[in-house]
Amino acid sequence: MPSPFNAILATTSFLAILLTASHPSRAEDALSSNWAAIANAKTPITIRGIPYVVESSGNDWSIRRAQAGAIDITRFEVRAGDSWDEDRASGENKERSELDGYKRRYNQGSDVWGSYSFLIEPGAEYQSDWTAISQMHGSKIRPFHIHFKAGRLIVFSEYSGSRAGAQTSVRYNGTLSRNEWHHLVFHLREGDTNGQLDIWLDGAKIVDFAGTIGAIGNQAYWKFGIYRGYGPIAAPLAIQFANMEVGTSDLTARVTAPLPTK
Repeated sequence: MPSPFNAILATTSFLAILLTASHPSRAEDALSSNWAAIANAKTPITIRGIPYVVESSGNDWSIRRAQAGAIDITRFEVRAGDSWDEDRASGENKERSELDGYKRRYNQGSDVWGSYSFLIEPGAEYQSDWTAISQMHGSKIRPFHIHFKAGRLIVFSEYSGSRAGAQTSVRYNGTLSRNEWHHLVFHLREGDTNGQLDIWLDGAKIVDFAGTIGAIGNQAYWKFGIYRGYGPIAAPLAIQFANMEVGTSDLTARVTAPLPTK
């Protein structure tokens, strides 16, 4: 016959399971009152001086912005089958919820800086062919793009040389924890002989590359959110980005002093 103590312990464990099931994470709890859905629209959303265009399936959960009084946070979520209209029309088997900053471009040779914080919400083990969570896109090539896959953060760079097509290299591949804020700073200079890519994660330099990066005549622009393929992928994924800054001002100071997320 079980003891009273064991009975109490079993009841407590059962209640804990129920609470966990009904409240999967603090980040998800906040959605009911602290976020406002962003619909697909041609009117850009301006974040710290940069106009961004919505590219998503247009569901209520696709892209949400923190309401007045909260830190500058944007939340992205992709579920199975969440295709952007243009991807669907082209027949591409991709899913995305992104903000596209193509209206603000940077010429080859410009020193471009970015600083932001991001939190990958808890969930099922995540696996995909590829999932870009931020990318410096361009008119000809993507100088670099950052991915999340199987619990790892992966940084790729690209250049267009004499051979046909873009040549892609892995610049970083390391584990990344979920459900906590990480702080990232980047510096990019596209160039044939004097290119540079520097990336710091949580105060530590993870990419220090000098050499050929990007393409001659490329006009780069920033995109962030979730862009994955080839779907549908069963596991949903949600990411929050805070304090997104992108431009030509030196942001070295943000490496050790990121903007607060609380």
